[in-house]
Amino acid sequence: MARTCSNTMKFGSAAILIAMVMAIVVNSNVVAASRQYPGGRSLLQSHGTLLIDYMGASGDTSLQFSDLQNTVSAFPTLEFIFPLSFAIDADASGNTQNGVFSPYWSTSLDGASAQAFKQQNPNVKLMVSLAGFSQFVNGNTQNVNWYDPASTTDWVNNAVSSITSLVSTYNLDGVDVDYENFPSGSATFTTCIGQLISNLKSAGTISVASIAPFGSTSSIYADLFSNYGSSIDYVNYQFYADGLNTQSDYVNDFNTVSASFDPTKLLASVEVNGRGLQGNDFIAAAQQLSIAGVMIFDVDNSKSSNFALEQSVATFLTS
Repeated sequence: MARTCSNTMKFGSAAILIAMVMAIVVNSNVVAASRQYPGGRSLLQSHGTLLIDYMGASGDTSLQFSDLQNTVSAFPTLEFIFPLSFAIDADASGNTQNGVFSPYWSTSLDGASAQAFKQQNPNVKLMVSLAGFSQFVNGNTQNVNWYDPASTTDWVNNAVSSITSLVSTYNLDGVDVDYENFPSGSATFTTCIGQLISNLKSAGTISVASIAPFGSTSSIYADLFSNYGSSIDYVNYQFYADGLNTQSDYVNDFNTVSASFDPTKLLASVEVNGRGLQGNDFIAAAQQLSIAGVMIFDVDNSKSSNFALEQSVATFLTS
C-alpha cells in the first residue's frame, strides 16, 4: 500500500508539473503573439550599436569634424562611421578617369582634422564613399554613371592605387560603394567593385566595407553581395528612396530586402528632413526590426538642427 501510495503521489506530481509547464508555454505564446506585427517579426527586436552618417556631400566649407564632437562624445559605447562623400572616378570636368578616384567632399574635411578627430574619439571610423548620384561640374550637376571599362584589370589597379592614397591622406578605415546610375548596364560592376574591395581588404588597407543600394539598384548590388559578401561588412540600404510612408510599409520593405542581403549586416536608414519616414515614425519602425544599426543621410543637412536626428537615433541604439 505504501508503494501504491508512493506511485500515486509521483503520478500526481508529474501531472501537476506538466500542467504548470503547459501553462507557461501557453502564456509565453500569448505574450509573443501580442508582440507580433503582420510581417512576423517581434515588436521588441535587437539592434546593433552602429551609426553610419554620410558627410561632406553638400560642399559646405563651414562643415568641420569638430562640429560632431559633442554628439560623438555623448555616446561613447556607440560606434560612429562617417563616410566622406564622395570620391569620384572623374576629373573636375566630369570626364571619367579609368578608376582614378578624386575627393569631392567639403574641402574643410581635410586629412589633418580627420586624424585629430579620430584620435580624440576612439569610437569613430572614417570611410570614403564612392560615386554618389551626381557631381558638380561648372556650376551644374552631372550624373555620376557606372561605365564598363575597357580593361577591368587596369580599372581595378588604378582604383586600388588611388583609394590607397586617399586612405593614407585622410586616415580612413574603409570604403563605401554608392554607385546609383547604370545607364549602360552593369556587366563589369560586380567584378570591378568586388575585386577592389577584396584587394584593399587583403592588403590590410581597409578594415570595413559597405554598399548603399536602393530599389532600382538592388538587384545589381545583390549580385555583388552574392559573389563578394564575405568582404562586405554592412548594407546601407536607402529605404528612404523606396517611397515608404508608413511604419508597416517600412517594416515590410525591410523584410523583403533582407532576403537578398545578410540581415545581420543590414541597417535601417533615414534621410534628414527628406524622403520617407521621419522622426518618431522612423524610430518606431526601427524598433520593430532586428538591425545592424542605422544609416543617416546626412551630417551636412543635420548641422542646422545641432544634429538632433543623430542624437535621437543614438539614444535609441544605446537604449
